[in-house]
Amino acid sequence: MAKKNLSRIILGWIVLIIITALIGRVSIAAPVGGQTAADFLNIGVGARPAGMGGAYSAVADGALAAYWNPAGLTSIQSGEISLSHFAWYQDVSVEHGSIGFRLSDRAVMAVSITFLNYGQITRYDANGYEQGEIDAYDWSGGASVGLRLSDNIALGVTGKFISQKLDDISASTFAGDAGLKVDLEWASLAVTVNNLGSDMVFDNVSEKLPTSVRFGVAAWPFDHWLTTSFEAEKRFNGAMVLRNGMEFSWNHMYFLRAGLNIFPGDDQRSFSSGLVMGAGVRFAQAGFDYAYTPSDTYSGQDLHRLSVTLGFGY
Repeated sequence: MAKKNLSRIILGWIVLIIITALIGRVSIAAPVGGQTAADFLNIGVGARPAGMGGAYSAVADGALAAYWNPAGLTSIQSGEISLSHFAWYQDVSVEHGSIGFRLSDRAVMAVSITFLNYGQITRYDANGYEQGEIDAYDWSGGASVGLRLSDNIALGVTGKFISQKLDDISASTFAGDAGLKVDLEWASLAVTVNNLGSDMVFDNVSEKLPTSVRFGVAAWPFDHWLTTSFEAEKRFNGAMVLRNGMEFSWNHMYFLRAGLNIFPGDDQRSFSSGLVMGAGVRFAQAGFDYAYTPSDTYSGQDLHRLSVTLGFGY
């Protein structure tokens, strides 16, 4: 019976991959780039979520849940620190740090920061002479609270400050996220609203935030040694994004992951460019995760993400 159920799950996951890819290839909309400000908020953080294709709102747990679904913070037993590094293309990188700690039997709080470094950008004058370097970076800092309403229902909210700077032009604003997570016997359901806030104003030009809503489902029918997940995200000023992922666990210590994410509004992404692979290991209160994207379409490079998780206060 177990083998039969496993076959059905794997077959179902393969079908989801095919459907995701087909929808992603045929549902072509107008390009969405440049429609919103602070697009770095859509990059995603953490090697484990990336290794599962970003289908993580229903899986989200630990300190990283502050980004993916603050309702998942309630899984923290005492305290946890998460640090992530994403080497994007050329010398662009994304750094993320979050720390969560339990306030009571039902409440957990977390603070987090995400920093996008554009690397060195040379300034030139009208005659083409170098004039030093330009400061360019984006960052967001937030505070989150996760509250368990019952044994299987949790709610979370995040308030955050968002800032972008390019040379002498900058903009900032406040925004919020909200998430709901329902834990069933062998599955979880989730819905989140992300980046809901006022416009950012650059030199009298107003641009909207990348607000979106996500619906996710995850299942683990075999004592959590296999996790499958699927997620649909609708961006208020963009197209649909579809994701799914799978994680295999051995002895709850060693992990292998694979995922697929498709951006339906982008006809430049091929089937393979959305594939992601990952691995992880857990030892006592420490965890290490890695994710790999082969031949990313936009950069033409292989992408690498690293994360470290540390528990404390047990």
